[in-house]
Amino acid sequence: MILSLRKSINGLKRDREHGAGWLTQRAMEILREAASLDQAATTEKLLASLAGVTAALLEARPAMVSIANYALYYRDELASAALTSRSPQRLKKAAFSIADRLIKLHQKSAASVARNAARLVAGRSIVMTCSYSSAVCSALEMARRGGRDFKVLAVESRHKKVSYGEMTLQRLQQSGISVRIVPDSQVGWQAARADLMLCGADGVSLHGWMINGTPSLELAQMARRRGRPFYAVCEISKIDARGLTAGLREAEAGLDLLPLELLSGLVTERGILQSAEIYKLTIEDIIGSASERPR
Repeated sequence: MILSLRKSINGLKRDREHGAGWLTQRAMEILREAASLDQAATTEKLLASLAGVTAALLEARPAMVSIANYALYYRDELASAALTSRSPQRLKKAAFSIADRLIKLHQKSAASVARNAARLVAGRSIVMTCSYSSAVCSALEMARRGGRDFKVLAVESRHKKVSYGEMTLQRLQQSGISVRIVPDSQVGWQAARADLMLCGADGVSLHGWMINGTPSLELAQMARRRGRPFYAVCEISKIDARGLTAGLREAEAGLDLLPLELLSGLVTERGILQSAEIYKLTIEDIIGSASERPR
C-alpha cells in the first residue's frame, strides 16, 4: 500500500476529534485518493490493491457501521466494474467515479438529516446533547440560521484527555449559539432543564441497540425518567443491516450501548423512524439509498 494512504488510514484509526459522519466522509476520500494514486499494471493488480485499502478501512474503525456500509458497497461496485473494464486505466477511472459518487451521496444524506433534525428544535427552547456529533451540530446550526433562538446544554462527555462537549461548544459558538457545558456528574439534574435531547450515533443494530459516545445511555435514561423527547440523529447508512456488529455485547471504553426503545425516534434522511420501523429494514433498504446515483 502507498505510504501516504497508510498514513491516512492510521490517522482515521486514531482520530478522536471528529464524529462518525466526518470520518465516513474521510474514508471515502481515502478510497478516491487510492484510485487516483494507484499505478497497477493490470486490472487484477489494481482490483487487489484497492480491495486492500477497503479492508484496511474496515479494520480501522470497526464500530462505525457507516464506514463499513459505504466501503463494502464500494467494493461490490468495483468488482462489478472490473468485469467490463478491459484496462487498468478504465478500471481506475471507474474506481475514482464510484468513490466520488459515494462522497456526494454522503454529503446529500447528511444535509437531509440535518434539515429533518432542525425541525425538532423550537425557539426559546433548551436542547441537551452529549458526546460530539457533526449531524447534531449541523442540525442546530441550520435551526439557528432559520431564525430560531435556543440554548444548548452540552454534556462534558470526557474520555481520557478529550472533552467532546467542549468540541461541541467550540463549533456551535461560531454560529452564535449559546452553549453551556454540563459536567458529566450533573447529567441527572441538569436534564430537568431540557426541552429536547439529541445525540448522534456511531451505529444502529437491528438487534435492538445503538452505539454512541458516553454518557448517551445516562442521558437517554434521564430523558425517559423526566418525560423528555430523546432523538438520535444519523444517516441510514449507520444502520447495521449486514449484522457486522451482531456479536457485540459490550461497548469499548468511551462508548455506550443504548436500547432502541429509549429513543423517541431515529432522525434520518428518510424522516423519523421508530424502533419498529428500524427492525424491518433490510440490507437492500440500506444499499438502496446508495444506489441513487447522481448523474
